Formats: sequence, structure tokens, C-alpha cells
Amino acid sequence: MPFEDELGRVLRDTAGSFTADRRSLAEGSLVRGRRRLARRHASVIAGSALAVVLVATAGVRLSGDQDGDGKSGGLAATPRPSGDYGHFAVTAEGMKNILRNGMTNVSGIAVGHPKVQGAGSSEASRPATASIDFGDGFGAAEVTLSVRRVDPADQGVKKLITCAPGESSPFEECTTLPDSRAVKGYTEAGKAGGVMKWAVTLLSSNGYLIDVATNNVPTTESSETAPVTRAPRMNPGKLRNLALFVDGSFGPDGETGPLGGLEPGSEAEPGDILPLLKDLLPARLHIYSEGGTAGDAHVVVYDGKSGKRTYIEASRIAGDKEVWNETLADGTKVGTRQLPGRQPGVVQLRADARRVNGLWMSVSAYNAPSPTSKKSGDAPLVTTEVLKAIVISRTWLLAR
Repeated sequence: MPFEDELGRVLRDTAGSFTADRRSLAEGSLVRGRRRLARRHASVIAGSALAVVLVATAGVRLSGDQDGDGKSGGLAATPRPSGDYGHFAVTAEGMKNILRNGMTNVSGIAVGHPKVQGAGSSEASRPATASIDFGDGFGAAEVTLSVRRVDPADQGVKKLITCAPGESSPFEECTTLPDSRAVKGYTEAGKAGGVMKWAVTLLSSNGYLIDVATNNVPTTESSETAPVTRAPRMNPGKLRNLALFVDGSFGPDGETGPLGGLEPGSEAEPGDILPLLKDLLPARLHIYSEGGTAGDAHVVVYDGKSGKRTYIEASRIAGDKEVWNETLADGTKVGTRQLPGRQPGVVQLRADARRVNGLWMSVSAYNAPSPTSKKSGDAPLVTTEVLKAIVISRTWLLAR
């Protein structure tokens, strides 16, 4: 199957490509007892700049089975945050946790005996990096990660996700998607047992340039001492899944979000969805009250001038009535609708998104302080388009 067709197939299983604006966590603290989810890493360990680059020569011959699945999606309606792209702060431990969690949550590969390394960064131009050597049941492998902060509107940066045309491309196979570039090949042209190295570069709307790459041997081996013939298990589709998870781990402020750098193996806690919902709300909304369980969350927001209140809830669901009226480029089905509330004049605005990998999120808003209360204003304080932007956010990839 041609690389473009294969990549088109494997990029259908993940979240939409937009991450909505995150509100300040100071405007409504996280649930009591969950300080470890909200704390920021105070120290930043300076790290080396590891470039994740796939080098291929002319006449490269590509082969190998592709068993991945995953894709990216369409743009949401909320405007892109206009944050300070010069700010970047992440620790070495945070980078290691993000890579380890990403491999566990979205790779679909058993990661055995992992050896993880990482380097943080406090400068936008200096990449924060991480790498993992592991066994996947078929031998040893390596995945590397590099993240730095950029202005997504910069034309020079956009060239990094654009494949060179025709014969001028250094890669035998290269595919450009709206926000990323994927390449793959041997590092030794046509040599049997040569090291195969595949890579994806993603440019986030929040200002992150994310490089993920893999090869079919660990860093301690080479094609001369340990010839291999199998393709890397982390094909371009799985690498893109990982890049989307990494982007969801960071906020537009240049730091990891409330669940971005959790220690691997942490158990889900009641209210895990709540901080994600709060981060995705428009900053103009003021939180009056909040609550959540392991599978859902809600907030009551109010208008400081009129005092009108709106109840907003988010939940993971399955088996509910399916009403889809749009399919995004990544295969995600989206449905929006307006339903009557229980009290006179109350309306429910609802947006649902079901990704090909099965993740189904639903977000609703009522023009009342609860679904059973009397109306508070003629319409909710958020629109259907805002709810759609929230529900297709890749941030939900972090919900455990």
C-alpha cells in the first residue's frame, strides 16, 4: 500500500487537531486533595538539544509492514490563543513522564523493560527531549521526542512541516498533512538489515514544534552488530498519535497542564475530567461552583454583569443515541443539537465527538444553574460552536 494511502488510513484514530484556550487555574482551584495534579514543577533542569531528524539518501528503498492506526483532525471554532511563544518551562522529569505516559496510552504497544532519559528546558529555542529504549515482544526498539516553542505563524517554521517537491526531497517517501510532516526510510540505502528510522514533525496551534522518531534497534546497537529486517512497530500513524498526546500535555502558556506530567502508573482519581474541562472553558467565564467523578465533571459559570448562570457538564459515554452531522478529516464524528430542558424555557446545547479509536466525549450546557433548575437567561452563556471546540480538543487524550 502506498505510504500516502497507509498514512491516510492510520491517521483516523485520534483527537481533533485543535486545543482550545485554557483558563488560568487560579480562577477556580482543583478539587481538594489533588494538589499533585495542579502543582507546577518548580525547578527546570537544563538539557541537551537532541535533534530528532530522519536522514535518508537519494535512492532510499522503503519497506516494512504498517500496523498503526491514528490520525489528526479538523480545526475548531475557538480562536487560536495569542500567548507568549517565547515562554517554555518543562523539567527533565516532566518530559520523561510525558513520553512514558504517551507510549502507554496511545501507542498500542507493550512497552517492556523501558529505559527512559530526558532533558528539560526553560528556553523556547532550546528543545526539551526524552528517549525510551524498550522491548516490544519482537525485539528492542527506541523512540525519541523533542519539543520546542515556536510561533506557528512563522513561515520558516512552516517549512519544517512541508515536504520538498519531487526529486528535491531528501526522502524517498514524505507526506504533508495540514499540521505535520511524516517521513520514513532506511538510514542505509537499500542495505539488508539496515536501520529503519521513521519520524513525524507536528506544528501545534499552541506554538509547539514536536518531533517524534523511532528506529528498529535500541541506541546501544547498530545495523552492523545486530542486523534486523523488521520494521519499527511505531509507524508514522502511531508516532502521530504520540505527538498529539504530547501536544495535549502542554498548555498555551508554555508549561505542562494539570495532567500533563503525571507520574507513570498513577491511578485515575475522582475529578480527573474536571481540571481538563476547566482548562478548556473560555477565559471570560467565571466559575461559581464545580464538581466531578471519575467519568464526568460539571461547572456552574456566571456572567459578572447580569448574574445569569449556566451549567456545563462533560462526560465519557458509550451507547447513547448517536446523532452525527459532521465527520472531521481524521474520521472523528461530531454531532451538535439543541434539546428542550425539564423546566419551561430551559434549553440544552449538546456537542458529542466519537473518535475512531472509540473515545466518545459529550459536553452540554444549560441556561440554568442545574439541569433541573428554572431558567437563568434566555440562552446558555456558551454557544454550540464553543462546545464543539471543547469536545474535539486533543486534551481529552489525557483523561485516564
